[in-house]
This record gives sequence, C-alpha cells and structure tokens, in this order.
Amino acid sequence: MRVRDWMNGDPIVVSPDTEVREARRTLHLNGVRHLPVVDGDRLVGIVSDRDIRIDDRSLRRLAALERLDEALGEDKPVEAVMTSDPYTIGPDEPIEAAARLLLSRRVSALPVVEDDDADALVGIITTTDCLLALLAPDPAAGADRSGSPKPGSSSTPLTSSVSARLQDDTETSGPHRLARQ
Repeated sequence: MRVRDWMNGDPIVVSPDTEVREARRTLHLNGVRHLPVVDGDRLVGIVSDRDIRIDDRSLRRLAALERLDEALGEDKPVEAVMTSDPYTIGPDEPIEAAARLLLSRRVSALPVVEDDDADALVGIITTTDCLLALLAPDPAAGADRSGSPKPGSSSTPLTSSVSARLQDDTETSGPHRLARQ
C-alpha cells in the first residue's frame, strides 16, 4: 500500500498571510486538525489546531477586555505560528514509511509532496489514515479503499471490518495498556 492510496488528495489549505482567527474557523468548520500552508502551489509550512488553540472558557472570561484580538494574536498571520519546513513524504512511499515517520517525529500529519517538483503539495496523510490502512481489509480479499465491496465480492465495508477487528481484539485481550520501554 502506498501513501497515495490513503492520503487526502485535496487538502484544505491556507496561505501564510491568513489570520489565525480565520485558520481556527477553517479548522472548526471542516472538522480537520491540520492545514498545510502554501504560497501558490509551494508548501511553506503546516499549522495544527494545537498551534492556535485557545481555551474557550478563558476567552469568555476575557471577553470584556479591550483589544482582546490583539492580546490573543487573532490578527497574527498563520506564518507567525506555523511549523516551517515540516516533515513531508512522497505519494509513492509505502504507507509503513509514513507511519514510521509520524511516530518517530511525534507529529500527527505529513504533507505529501511530489519528489520531482520540490515542495508541490499533492495531499496530506494523518495518523488516522495510517491506522485505517493497517486495519483495512486485504484488497485481494475484495474491498477497495472506500470499503465498498468489489463486484462479486462478499467483503464488508471498511468501517464494518475495522469495527469488527477492534471488537474482536477487545474481546480476546481485554483492556490493556502498552508498556513504555
């Protein structure tokens, strides 16, 4: 399995001059946690919900302050809070390489860039995408990436298969924690 098989090939992006408030709204409205930052077609960074997180309760308590947006940096450009030069991966790399990079660098998303066109963003892959790939039914068994059975196949949809595997694992092993080494 390759990164291109599991990445989001049409990621929602922002530009370096997008205001932090707009990036936060974009994350929230689209239900995503990472936004590649592009200048034209060139990847220049990535911003996550953690980069711009503000505790809403604290905001409400401070709402009476004058110039609150200025104090919170809401008017700052994304460029001021993004991670510049993020770790990236190519679309033809094995999904296992993406998982290893996510784990070793302790990040939860990787912009996907074409090798032949430096920094040209073609997608984004997340930890969740890698987990779904790991838990996906074997394509040879008759299901495609969407989990839809191939014609003539008796495979179940991806989400059903993943849920069933998780349920089986829980029933056979019970609750457990991974020990840190």
